[in-house]
Amino acid sequence: MRKEVLTEEKFPAEEYKETVLQENFEDAKRYFLEAYLQIDYAHAIMLFEQGIITKSEAKQLLKALKSIDLEKIRAIVYDGSFEDLFFLLQREIKNNCSDPDTAGKLHTARSRNDIDATLYRIKLREYLFETISAVIELRKVFLDLAESHQKTVIPAYTHTQPAQPTTLAHFLLAMVENLNRDTKRLIRAFENLNLCPLGSAAITTSGFPIDRFKTASLLGFDAPMRNSYGAIGAIDYFAEAISAIAVLMINIGRFAQEFLLMSMQEFGTLEISEGFVQGSSIMPQKRNPVALEHVRALASKAFGGAIGVLTAVHNTPFGDINDIEDDLQPLIFGVVKDANRSTRLFGAAMRSAKFNESLLKKRAGENFITVTELADEIVRRENLSFRLAHEIVGKAVRKSLELNSTLTIEILQESAEETIGKKLSLDSDELERILSPEHFVEIRKVYGGPAPEEVENSLSAEMQEVEKDKQWLRDKKEKLSRARTKLEEEVDSILKS
Repeated sequence: MRKEVLTEEKFPAEEYKETVLQENFEDAKRYFLEAYLQIDYAHAIMLFEQGIITKSEAKQLLKALKSIDLEKIRAIVYDGSFEDLFFLLQREIKNNCSDPDTAGKLHTARSRNDIDATLYRIKLREYLFETISAVIELRKVFLDLAESHQKTVIPAYTHTQPAQPTTLAHFLLAMVENLNRDTKRLIRAFENLNLCPLGSAAITTSGFPIDRFKTASLLGFDAPMRNSYGAIGAIDYFAEAISAIAVLMINIGRFAQEFLLMSMQEFGTLEISEGFVQGSSIMPQKRNPVALEHVRALASKAFGGAIGVLTAVHNTPFGDINDIEDDLQPLIFGVVKDANRSTRLFGAAMRSAKFNESLLKKRAGENFITVTELADEIVRRENLSFRLAHEIVGKAVRKSLELNSTLTIEILQESAEETIGKKLSLDSDELERILSPEHFVEIRKVYGGPAPEEVENSLSAEMQEVEKDKQWLRDKKEKLSRARTKLEEEVDSILKS
């Protein structure tokens, strides 16, 4: 019987090239090209300063790096003649060196493992800057609205039912506090990822006397990662960032849903400006608040992507694995990009939003939502337990509903006599004052409550938090800018020496 002879296919196999290498090459050009060169510059400078390569070799390498035409690289179509962008750049460096063997010295004491781990952090921190900036801006939009609506009384809802009066400022400040915590989570995630893996090499560093602090500094990192194994194996730097973004997207989706409900004709209490509204192709009367729908949709998309990222790395080995590298990184960046789009759009749409203050005030006095304060006042005046006061008021509300009436002093006194055997020390004018939504709000002066003075305190505190976070962002961006300038200056200094 004749045996079939299998011919060995050369690397890369066509299917591998088309399904993996080609796609990853395009992603690498899009996300990592500049970061690759930053890492090469920083590593070459460090090798020279540590005496691992000579000045002549350092100058050759730096000149070769400067000669790389980025637009030419971006235009290259993957053909399988090189494995990936790393090897393409190595080929370009070699071609640009007067001594081809010098090009190979750039790879002394490093691996694609630590290069990749560093690339991913450099790119992710850029995206996180955008996220943090967008959240800070959204907080500022809500704070500006809150400042304008400190006395705008509105109905608050629990279980989707009218519950108690509050103010629009109090409502918006609740969202601002959530977004403040979201910002802090993102800042902590940034600080945990802004540690440099470079110098870890494959996983155990190198026998060469490299200076990891030098390269970390030139690349704008706060410090090198302490443990080289963890630098290569850890994924919590992006897992934490993605988790913080997932929480942010949950919050934004919920907030957007509130404003979408307020925009419904049946609610009629919010109107966003024409620039964020679309009509219907068939219904001439329609005014659709589509921007808020896109906020919600993008938030859901980002949240789903975040869950996908975390699922993809769940129970993977701790070490150098493809699961966390080329195929996954674009998904991470896509999640952050969609989160940024959602957050930015939300702020823009709400910046010029108009609230129907008179309708909100009217509804804040309907549906008996002020009677909690009536029960509280009965406790104070009559020295009764809250349970008994609750029973009196609950009975009065039921009677009012049966009679299709407002809660009158006669109904209240009848309920009191049935419950405790006597009338309350209240008259009609006092009852009207106690049941007013304005009184309900003004008396709630407890820390965190809706009373004007407490809302003013909250506004001031949240504005200070915004300024503090804006300063953090400015400082971090300035630090990265200084690192980039320092890197360029050291390259030029070596080349001119």
